[in-house]
This record gives sequence, C-alpha cells and structure tokens, in this order.
Amino acid sequence: MALPKLNNVPKYEVVIPSTQQTVRFRPYLVKEEKVLMLAMESQDTQQALNAVVDTIESCVEDGIDKSKLTTFDVEYLFTRIRAKSVGEGAKVNLKCSECETPNEMIIPIEEIKVDVPDISNKISITDDIHVTLKWPRYNDIMDLNDFKSQTEMTFKMIIRCMESIETGDERIMVKDEPESEVVEFIESLNSEQFGKIREFVEAMPQLKHKIDFTCINCNHENKIELQGMNDFL
Repeated sequence: MALPKLNNVPKYEVVIPSTQQTVRFRPYLVKEEKVLMLAMESQDTQQALNAVVDTIESCVEDGIDKSKLTTFDVEYLFTRIRAKSVGEGAKVNLKCSECETPNEMIIPIEEIKVDVPDISNKISITDDIHVTLKWPRYNDIMDLNDFKSQTEMTFKMIIRCMESIETGDERIMVKDEPESEVVEFIESLNSEQFGKIREFVEAMPQLKHKIDFTCINCNHENKIELQGMNDFL
C-alpha cells in the first residue's frame, strides 16, 4: 500500500519589494527545511544563500526568475515564507548596550519592512555622461565575502550596481565591458562624481526593524535597529 501524499498546504500572498508584483507562496516543507538546515550548518555563506533562494523558487507558485531577485527581495521573501512555515514571530537575543546581558525578544515577522527609497537611478557625471544604476541581484554579491578589504568590496559592489553608461548618443552596457575598463572609469571620477554613485549604493534597501526594550538585568532602556536577514534568523 502506498503512503499518502500531503498536498493540502495553505497559500499566501506577498509583494516583491523591487517590482511590487504580488505572488502566491506556500510554507516550505520538511524536505526544503532539511536542505536549509544542512546549508546553515555548513557555515558556507554561498551555500546558505543558494539554499535560501532555491527555497523561495520552490515555494513561490506564480513563477519567478530567481536571477532577477535583488538582495532585499530575497531577504524579504524568505522571512515571509519562514514565518508561515515555522511561526509568525522571530526569536532574537539582543544584548543590552549597558551591561551586555542577552534579552530574548519575539519580533512579529509582519512588522519587518523593506522601504525602497524613491531616488533616481540615473546619475549625471557631466553634462554629456550619465550612469544608470540598479539594485544588485542576489547573485551579484555572491563572492563579495571573499574580499577582506572594505574598500575593494565597496568598489566591487559599485561595479555590480552599474547598468549602463551613456555618452551622447551611445549607451554602453557595463556587463559587456571588461571589468578592468569599468574600474578605470570609476577611478577617473572626482570625489563629487563618485559620491553621487556611492550615495545610491549606500541607500540600498534592507530588512529593518526598530525595537525598544528594557534590560531584564539592569533596567537600561535600549533602542536597537535590526538590519538584514541574519538579524532575524
């Protein structure tokens, strides 16, 4: 006799932050949770991120191109899927800023937001040269943890946020150009021009949640802002 298959799982809706597309998803199942747990235990950042994105692709039922998901799309979608899979609250231990005592808190997942800033992605470098930027896809940053230098990591992130460079009537796609030439272009900018591009990159959306709590040990009033998926897992 064949064992029964359990397919009657609830469906939920979520809005992808970068595109505002509404998609349906289901909670992840034990087979997907097992892959996630193994990836997390490996402490390999790339393996863990791949497992997270594969889980999103499996659970979202309306068909999405995972290669087009931004980093904040991945963070937001996964926390929503995880909430419906294992619980609506994220349990976190927050250290008191005064005495460093861990305080266990439960954060409602539904309160965690991603605010996408309303800023232009087209930067004027000169009257004739304009750079069009994009929020990086999750696979754009897969290898950034390999860089020990913060400066080198910043430059790599900026390169991956650059979509095109317009010079008069010509539009040059950055992905089609040798990286050495893109680096040379960036290094030729003055501080003000470079600052305009860096400002866009630094405004990249993240999962954020502000929390106030009174320390259980010293009664100190703490105000903390959690940022990024890892702060909520």
